[in-house]
Amino acid sequence: MRIDLSTAAQTASPPFLEISSPFNLVPRRNPPVLLTNTEKTSRRKSFAGENKFAMNSKVYTVAELQLATNSFSEENHLGEGSLGPVYKAEFPNGQFFAVKVINMVSLSFDEEEKFMDVIQMASQLRHPNIVRLIGYCVEHGQHLVVYEYVRNLSLDDALHSEVFKPLSWGLRLRIALGIAQALDYLHSTFSPPASHSNIKAANILLDDELMPHVCDCGLSILRPLTSNSVKTKASEIAIWNTGYIAPEHGQPGSDNTKSDVYAFGVLLLELLTARRPCDSSRPRDEQSLVEWASIRLHDNESLQQMVDPGIRRTFPPRFLSGYADIVSLCIQPEKEFRPPMSEIVESLTRLSQKMGMTKSNASIDGAEVEPLFDRSFRSTQTCFGSSPAASLSIDGT
Repeated sequence: MRIDLSTAAQTASPPFLEISSPFNLVPRRNPPVLLTNTEKTSRRKSFAGENKFAMNSKVYTVAELQLATNSFSEENHLGEGSLGPVYKAEFPNGQFFAVKVINMVSLSFDEEEKFMDVIQMASQLRHPNIVRLIGYCVEHGQHLVVYEYVRNLSLDDALHSEVFKPLSWGLRLRIALGIAQALDYLHSTFSPPASHSNIKAANILLDDELMPHVCDCGLSILRPLTSNSVKTKASEIAIWNTGYIAPEHGQPGSDNTKSDVYAFGVLLLELLTARRPCDSSRPRDEQSLVEWASIRLHDNESLQQMVDPGIRRTFPPRFLSGYADIVSLCIQPEKEFRPPMSEIVESLTRLSQKMGMTKSNASIDGAEVEPLFDRSFRSTQTCFGSSPAASLSIDGT
């Protein structure tokens, strides 16, 4: 059964509150309640006390985060990523945040500095489509990051869960533009350019207005510093993410901004087709989304057949060729031929403007054309828990 998140369906479907967090449906083994006051602290100077890192983010104590998460209880557990678990946190002032526990090995002084460099960079990010880092904790040998609170609906859930009605084409285009703007901000604001390095549908959160929020910006660099158990989990997750990885991955001198562009191109294909980037359940020649789609992008008939069947007849096919051109440039095997995100933002903006001029009451062979930013997927507290139980989900890092 699919959930219709239209206004009418919201008032008629209160039982669906139970699925506000997909992670809560899966029992966890041995929840990692790691933080105790009896742990030995390092004799090294505490990085939490260094003023240069406290300017853009709050420094929390272990005690504060234990209190806010009810000692990292199972009931507050939101999800498990490749860097560690994420917990819901309620603070005494009534604010809700999400706390990510990064399970590290014992770090050297230089490695502690590397961690703080990552936090310093992430704390500077200010963009409406990027999940904001609120603070951190590096006390008692623990490494925790506190993020703003975003409801627990990822783009991966919205595209691939049969529980939900398909996102309209207009919403997909708006989501793509928001993600592109976030990446352009990362690539163009800092010197040297910052990269995300782990763009995928599971790392895009959708708020109550279905606006996209990119999470885990810059954290993937910490993966080599994590414990063996976390690396094992990361390896398991990586198997599902191979479809996003650029051909040059792992080569010396790789430009991670170009890798972001490639991953974004894969994400554009995912939005178009509602297929996963790598799907072993499909026939062999269709398992890799990029390989399957690349030879079809510039054939009009094949291109139309690629569209998610749930929305295939809801918008004019003439808009597909421009979208296909953007995808084709992003997924170029040679990174030198991939455009910068600034150009991609411009192209998607022009495409959105052209679609915006399409009358909402137009029809295609008798099928009604949806307006650009259709709200049929919009949710409220009635149906999709913007309640404290639904929070930041960080699946990837």
